[in-house]
Amino acid sequence: MQSTIKELLDALGCNLEADTVLDYIQNDPNYGNSNLSSKQVNEYAQRLALKASNAKTFLKKYDDLKSRNTDNLSDLIVLFYKLVCDEKRSRFSKPKVAPKPILGDNKLQITKEDLPQIKDKLLKAVDESKKLVMKSFEEKEAKLRPNWYNSLDLPNWQKDHPAMSWDFPKEPTPIIASLAGIPIASQENIIIDEILYVFSGIPGNYIVHQPVKDTYDPRTFSISDDLDDALKQIVQQMLPLASNYSIVRRFIEHCNMWSGQVLHALVSAIEMLLKDYYTMIAQLETEHMSGNLSLQKLWYFVLPTMHTMQVLAAIVTNIGKSELRGGAVLTVLHDKTNTLMGDARAQEISLFLTERACRPYLRILDQWIHKGTIVDPFQEFLIEDNELVNKEELPVDYSADYWEKRYSVQKERVPKFLDKYTDIILRTGKYLNVISQCGKSISKTNTEDIKYSLREQNYSAAIQRAYAFASKSLLELLLKEYDLMGRLKSVKNYFLMSQGDFIVQFMDATEQELSKKIDDIIPSKLESLLGLCLRLSAASHDPYNEDMRVELLPYDLQFQMFKILSIETEDEKEYKQNKDCPPLTGIETFSFGMEVKWPVSLVLNHKAIACYQMIFRHLFYCKHVERLLCRVWLYNKVVKRFAAARLYADAFALRQRMLSCVQHLQYYMCVEVIEPSWCQLIQSLDKVNNVDEVLERHNDFLESCLGDCMLTSPQLLKAVTTLCLVCVQFCTFMQASGCGASGGCSDSFGRSVSRYGLRFTAALLSVLAIIERMARDNNTNKLLNISARLNFNTYYVKQLEKFCSDDKLLDGEKKVTPS
Repeated sequence: MQSTIKELLDALGCNLEADTVLDYIQNDPNYGNSNLSSKQVNEYAQRLALKASNAKTFLKKYDDLKSRNTDNLSDLIVLFYKLVCDEKRSRFSKPKVAPKPILGDNKLQITKEDLPQIKDKLLKAVDESKKLVMKSFEEKEAKLRPNWYNSLDLPNWQKDHPAMSWDFPKEPTPIIASLAGIPIASQENIIIDEILYVFSGIPGNYIVHQPVKDTYDPRTFSISDDLDDALKQIVQQMLPLASNYSIVRRFIEHCNMWSGQVLHALVSAIEMLLKDYYTMIAQLETEHMSGNLSLQKLWYFVLPTMHTMQVLAAIVTNIGKSELRGGAVLTVLHDKTNTLMGDARAQEISLFLTERACRPYLRILDQWIHKGTIVDPFQEFLIEDNELVNKEELPVDYSADYWEKRYSVQKERVPKFLDKYTDIILRTGKYLNVISQCGKSISKTNTEDIKYSLREQNYSAAIQRAYAFASKSLLELLLKEYDLMGRLKSVKNYFLMSQGDFIVQFMDATEQELSKKIDDIIPSKLESLLGLCLRLSAASHDPYNEDMRVELLPYDLQFQMFKILSIETEDEKEYKQNKDCPPLTGIETFSFGMEVKWPVSLVLNHKAIACYQMIFRHLFYCKHVERLLCRVWLYNKVVKRFAAARLYADAFALRQRMLSCVQHLQYYMCVEVIEPSWCQLIQSLDKVNNVDEVLERHNDFLESCLGDCMLTSPQLLKAVTTLCLVCVQFCTFMQASGCGASGGCSDSFGRSVSRYGLRFTAALLSVLAIIERMARDNNTNKLLNISARLNFNTYYVKQLEKFCSDDKLLDGEKKVTPS
């Protein structure tokens, strides 16, 4: 706990001291009673990070401690929040601490008369500190217990009845008898009886045990000095058996009901081996009582058992000192079994222990890969269920997090022999769990139990078969019963604007409403117009058209993309909140939304829908600019009736340049980017074998479309937005000038057109320069295509301007049809 507190304080960078925190922990009665969920603790950590000198460092340290399953981390975070962040900090007065003992009655020097008083006060302070430590341990253990456990009156056998232990007593006993004057033959007979007791964990009169400092330290023994040197030498050679037996017994008795199923199974297997050990001791005692056992024979009989007990002691010491649980225990046993290849007997024992200890773990694995459920009361399994919400809350917002975060792999719990299958195990259970969340029964029969073996193929085959069944079942469920391909086509129709008649009707119907400021728009009116257009267009045949809805986002596309692209960069703070900007219009904030139900929402989750929305907003705005430029074309006929029609030649040529440019942009995005990528996606989905591949192909499609549609480059997106903005401003100018075309200052109009022409040319050249630089650096052929189109457009427009300057063209005697 001290180490955890120090790490948190270093990451937090505040003036709080570790001693102050420990004082609160030891003396505050409310500490540890928060009972908060993991989501609430994460919120406390986020708030606490705001007060840290470096929020990212603190949150990184918090995630690191959380991944290591640090004890009492949630309680420490809540306590730190109270101490650091609470504005009413004065409410939390410092807990009362036991007063420090006054040494020597305030005297400058300590005399011999003060020593008894100092000793009494020190002993009292030590006792109080022990009580505080024991209290904290008891509280920690109480938190791990379920509520029903507190109602049980279970005795603490080791504390209340220490004599029930099968190990030596904790208190050392002196050698109370003497062998002086006893013949060697009688000494041998006595010492055999003594050592048989010692082998069973019972101290004798002439061989006594010494206390151990640590739970897993080897135990030493004292032998009577009166024993013959030859006999003592043999006894000393056999005493390691008793020492190793003591280590094994301490490990067994140290395990409690909260140690986990794996340790329980391991202890059970060790007890089976010790049963044979006790049988051997009983047989040796029978031989001794019949007078047929000498010390040399005893040494001969126990020699094989000494090696067995040594192997057991080494295993339990490694596990006990590291305080391992679950899969980590199985890793130690597996490694030990592999290292004993040259010792057949020792490897057989280690293999027996590993196979027995694996049984409960493999039962959990069997439930996971065959039913998609986790029954892991002691958090030992390699998959952890981070269940944050109920099934009823899954359909929209939680779908992506459900797939990515609900089930996570805990690396420290993965046995070494399952390490290479971790990903397959995770996906197998996830697939089955999604099927069960859909209310479908898992009808697989002939499931085979997985058993531990040194040969990996013995259980790898079973895992692979379970994975094949789960992935095939979920994929068929998504593609056939939930019509994933139909859903994707529906998304393409609306978000990627492949349903042309619907888009045209919708823009005609909503043009007046979307031209208003966002605060003046009535969303319900847009919803009604959307429903009307869906019924009157070819979209009425789409079975999922009722899932469409209207969304008005509080920011434009450029700000949305910059906010995403600036994540984890120096510019991230700049886009934390939307800056003050002129009120946006409906065209700039409008987007479609879609209700997607479970389990299709795994693929069309809120992240994927957000990507579709960004592509749609880009296409929608370009389409809006094209419609404005086409509306300007209608003024051509009006202007031709005026005598000053020649003055408008430059304006019409500029309008044609803009229209051609915008149309080329749309053609490039729809025909050269989206359509080929879509065809590639459909072809790849016909060959997938599991849902993860579906997610991967779909994400690749979205990333390709976002990148090639010039949305992932801030400079290029800004340049294209500027280009479109110049076109919109020019259209507004032309519409304002068209009504009074018969009069007005021709010089002023011509200068305005020239300025718009210069601005458009500069914006176009900026786009071309950025595209050519990106294409050269990244070797992107698609961007080179749009560059070539726009360069050709520049040459074509120059020729058009030359023809437009001809008087005969304006009089209608010649007709030039742009191709």
